[in-house]
Amino acid sequence: MSSFCLEQHLESIYLPTPENYSYSEAKQFSRELDLKLGLLIDEVEKGIVQNSPQTPWAGLDPQALQTPYPEIRMILSKLELQKGQKIVDLGAGYGRMGLVIAHFHPELQFDGYEISEERVDEGNQVLSKFKNAKLIAADISQTSWMMPVAEVYFIYDFGDLESIVRVIDRLKEISREKKIRVVGRGRRTRDHIERQEPWLSQVHEPLHCGNFSIYQS
Repeated sequence: MSSFCLEQHLESIYLPTPENYSYSEAKQFSRELDLKLGLLIDEVEKGIVQNSPQTPWAGLDPQALQTPYPEIRMILSKLELQKGQKIVDLGAGYGRMGLVIAHFHPELQFDGYEISEERVDEGNQVLSKFKNAKLIAADISQTSWMMPVAEVYFIYDFGDLESIVRVIDRLKEISREKKIRVVGRGRRTRDHIERQEPWLSQVHEPLHCGNFSIYQS
């Protein structure tokens, strides 16, 4: 795909407002955009189910696995990040957030960590065309994995609760050295932060926006 064609497709990602935002329409838009970008997600997921069924969320509808592109634009607009800052996606799937950042926010840095090498390889076919965004294959639930330092972390129920808690504990360690923000998406992640992580949910009032919440240390 030519650079112009790729940019043209990404430019079609709209910033949702109460007037134009329907979640079901955003999911359908995102499914169609994945195909236009050359991401064969349905095929890759079928292969994962056949060859690596133990992979987290194998067999789940790919549109439930991923955050819609318009919602990602909304998240980034709420964060108002500054030039040179980094956002880390913990359980990045096919790198949708990286694509939005690469096109609309080239001044930012994005690292997305995903346990499935198949998803990483497919996503990087598109992300590799940009200099400021990449997907990395890693099992972030392992105690040996080193949490990168960033300004913002995005968590969307990437695994079981024990794994999510372990990752949030590492974020707490980083927060002792610098202020961070955590974007929580998914019931498991948000419920745990609200109930068990007062350093995120109670020091500063969270911003709750439908399917996601923004927390600050």
